[in-house]
Amino acid sequence: MKTIEIQEAARLVQEGTQITHGERMRLVNERLRALVDYARKNSPYLAEYYKNLPENYSLSDIPVTEKKDVIAHFDDYVTDRRIHLKDVEAYIHRDLSDASLYLDQYTVLHTSGTTGAPLYMVRDQHRNRIQGMLMALRLFRGVDPEMGDTKKHRQASIIHAEPGASSYEAYRRAVAQEGDEGDLLIPVLEDPEIMVAKLNAFQPEVISAYASVLVMLALEAEKGNLHIPLKLICTSAELLTPENYRLIQRVFGCPVKNNYCMTEGGEIAMTWDGPELLFNEDFIIIEPVDENRLPVKDPQAFSHGILVTDLTNYVQPIIRYYVNDRVKIERISDDTVRLPILQIKGRANDVFAICGKNYTTMALDSAIQLYPGLVDFQFTQVADDELRLRALTDSGTDRARALTELARELEDYLKTHGSPAAKVSWTDEYPIRKERGGKAPRYIDLRY
Repeated sequence: MKTIEIQEAARLVQEGTQITHGERMRLVNERLRALVDYARKNSPYLAEYYKNLPENYSLSDIPVTEKKDVIAHFDDYVTDRRIHLKDVEAYIHRDLSDASLYLDQYTVLHTSGTTGAPLYMVRDQHRNRIQGMLMALRLFRGVDPEMGDTKKHRQASIIHAEPGASSYEAYRRAVAQEGDEGDLLIPVLEDPEIMVAKLNAFQPEVISAYASVLVMLALEAEKGNLHIPLKLICTSAELLTPENYRLIQRVFGCPVKNNYCMTEGGEIAMTWDGPELLFNEDFIIIEPVDENRLPVKDPQAFSHGILVTDLTNYVQPIIRYYVNDRVKIERISDDTVRLPILQIKGRANDVFAICGKNYTTMALDSAIQLYPGLVDFQFTQVADDELRLRALTDSGTDRARALTELARELEDYLKTHGSPAAKVSWTDEYPIRKERGGKAPRYIDLRY
């Protein structure tokens, strides 16, 4: 097992913010070679997959890894021969009171499975300590460490409560080790009115939730329905726009900490003092690529997807792993000390058919995103010829009038772009969350 002392992990994380971009890139090249060489030596699958790499290989020489391949070859993909998928699955579903590590040394999570079968991820001490320090020293810099103590500050987590989900596993470990005093767990699929009632009764000082949940809670607070004394807000796993970041911060009047992370790739980028996400380029490589998995030519354009390399996880290496997130990374000079900014547009847009003609949610997004008073929205398909809009509006907007006008505009768009019989309606109901993963996707098919 690859190990590292906590003090050394902290030193490396601190060092990364004090050196130049050029110096960080030299460290990245060293870390990449160490990871790939270790993987070739200890993973039967990757040894075969990388057998044709040249002696002096570079990042672009390494073949792309797909999620389906990691799942299909799990037992031969991991670098510890004691690890087997059936045992990992059993470990995930262990009793809640069991706080032990897998094989006494690994943590285990799995992806939400919203884009297919879930991928189980085993994490070693090296990965956990470095990524933990990224959060402690970058994401939570300036925050009183005692804010994480549930005996001193009441904490509420509105999360996907499924074994293996990262936030739920963290909650389980805390309960097993410290008891549940000071903690409130609310499933993200809970009815919003019940969610608000529970929060009002519990009065949390710290809250962790998806961005869309926090936006909904901010709107409830503006309406006078929610009264909680928040001192810290944490969010990840969903896109948080700068506008919604400022809305949440203004309503609750406390720091908002946003983290762009993934189960496979770790803590990729995080906020420091504002809504911008600073990219942890010293420990994670992100390659913006087009639809052919080739580098994006225009540095000002958002990618079609990304290739992720986590330089910290040696037990289940993630190297040039494809994810369909759309991002753009700020170009900075070699002598720049600060970390670059990473912008996100979220997952690639859904494709759906209305009246037999295909559209993407991007087409409707462009017509809706700048609509005044609209905070969040979702398209549900209720018939072959009808979309139904679900949306959140700010407290100063006439909701019925705004959504009626918006539905009319979207219907006109579809009619003038090949679907004259298309209909768009709207409902007062909140956006729907998927049972698997708990997120609120832009499009959901409700016809069947």
